[in-house]
Amino acid sequence: MKTIRILGLAVVVAAVGLLLAMPHASAQPIPSATYTGTHSGGGEVDFDVSAGGDEVLNLTFTDIPCGDYTHDAFTWPPSETIAIVDDEFEATLPPLATSVTGQFPSETSAEGTFLLDLGDCQSPELTWTATTTPFAVGGVAELPNVSDSSAPNYPALAGLAAAALVALAAGGWYARRRQPR
Repeated sequence: MKTIRILGLAVVVAAVGLLLAMPHASAQPIPSATYTGTHSGGGEVDFDVSAGGDEVLNLTFTDIPCGDYTHDAFTWPPSETIAIVDDEFEATLPPLATSVTGQFPSETSAEGTFLLDLGDCQSPELTWTATTTPFAVGGVAELPNVSDSSAPNYPALAGLAAAALVALAAGGWYARRRQPR
C-alpha cells in the first residue's frame, strides 16, 4: 500500500514537471490589423501589424505620466522597425532607454510594457493591453506562417526525461524492497 502511494506521488511529480516545462501559449497576430487599447498610466495605445504579420507599425502611446506632468503622445519612429518574432516583439530606442515589449496571447489581443525616457521625461514602466476585431475577407486564404513544427520541444523532452528517471528510480526501489533477505 505504501509503495502504491510512493509510485502515485512520483507520477504526480512527473506530471507537474511536464506542465511546468511546457512553453506558454501565444498566437500569431492578424496581418494588416489595427490593435487599440489602454496602458496603466491612464492613456491609450494603438498600433498596426504589417501585411506580412512580421512587424509592428505606427505604435503610439498617449497621456504618458512623466513625473509632475503628462506627455501628450509618443509615436515610435517609422525608421526604427519593431520586428515580431515568435509572436513577440521588443525594441529599445537609443541613446536613451525608451522601450517597448509585447506578445500576442491570442490573435485578437496583445499585451506588454512600455517605458518612455526622453531625458527630462521619464515614465514608470507601464503595462498595456490592446485588442482587434478579426475581419472577414472573401477570397482564397494563404497558409499561415507556421514555425518549424518538426523542431524538438526541448522543455517537453526534459520533462519527459525527468518523469522517466523518477519512474525508473521508483521501480528500482520497489524491486529492491521486494527482494527476499
